[in-house]
Amino acid sequence: MSRRSRDPPSLLVGGFAAALLALAVAYHLVEMQALSRTTGPLLALSLEAGPGAVLLYGAHRLAGSELDAENRWTVCSWTLGGAVGFLGVMWATVAVRQFEGRETAEPAFPLLVATLVGAAAGFAAGYHNARARSDVHEARTVADALAFVNRFIRHDLRNDLSAIRGHADLLAEERPTGDGAGGADSAEVIGAKADEAMTRIETSGAVAETLVDDPDFERVDLAAVVAEIADGVESTHTVPVSTDLPEKATVVANAGVRSVVDNLIENAVEHNDADDPRVRVAVARTDETVRLTVRDDGPGLSEAKRESLLEDGLDGGLGLVRTLVDRYGGELSVEDNQPRGAVFVAEFPRPEARSGRSAPGEAAPAPD
Repeated sequence: MSRRSRDPPSLLVGGFAAALLALAVAYHLVEMQALSRTTGPLLALSLEAGPGAVLLYGAHRLAGSELDAENRWTVCSWTLGGAVGFLGVMWATVAVRQFEGRETAEPAFPLLVATLVGAAAGFAAGYHNARARSDVHEARTVADALAFVNRFIRHDLRNDLSAIRGHADLLAEERPTGDGAGGADSAEVIGAKADEAMTRIETSGAVAETLVDDPDFERVDLAAVVAEIADGVESTHTVPVSTDLPEKATVVANAGVRSVVDNLIENAVEHNDADDPRVRVAVARTDETVRLTVRDDGPGLSEAKRESLLEDGLDGGLGLVRTLVDRYGGELSVEDNQPRGAVFVAEFPRPEARSGRSAPGEAAPAPD
């Protein structure tokens, strides 16, 4: 037996709608016999059939939804509550008329309409309420899971990599270069990779905190970050990366800014199909901002591609870059390079510009 056929809240909603519709049909059939005509009763029945059909469809949707049992019963409660509420109001108006001695012709028809409309309205309100509660719960669960993974990576794996780094140092001391085993060279590779992995862990942790938490920002020298990442990219790719950097360019961010720089430079390198490909990276300071510019001479971007790359969401590296830059209080834009290629510009506010909106407990940064 499928879940659709045995879901109690959905069955109750559907059964309630079917019972009201059956009562309406029976009532209007009696009317047709008493009045010897069908037009009026059929028109009245159509007014009741509309909300009744909506309610039956709603019961079907509820049975196939991903809502849990608690939220399904919430929808059912709102449905019955809406029906009782509308029925109560309409019955009160009839009761007042009768109390005043005024004639109330055919009270059953407005009472049936009010009950069905109230039930349909209650279902719609309850379903949207339950969906909102479910989405909030799901978002909280995802955030908790991400926080757990972040803590696990930053604590447990950092400990393991620290142990690897320590044993690599011991290996280098015990088996120096020249004994024919290459122990020192291997130890250097192990140590370098362990350091690289620990840096990535710190970066991923900072990115996670920036996206889902209230992170503590600090002063970061963007020029130093760019120099380090550009050297690393150039050592692993055939595309030369030239830099134009000031001695220092401080922004208010965290380790996640490395992901911004890394993604922009990697994107420029990997998609560069020029005969003599080159990537140029520059950092410049203005009175209020620090501007990171990454130029390539690749195929460039169409207008539609630009919009999709910079739209909301975390799909792809540039979506993450845009989100991080925004969280740091900056802006990301893309322009055409001349004669071909693309120019990505990430502007970050200087510490002085952010001093008026520092995080709680964070002192206003001093100038560079």
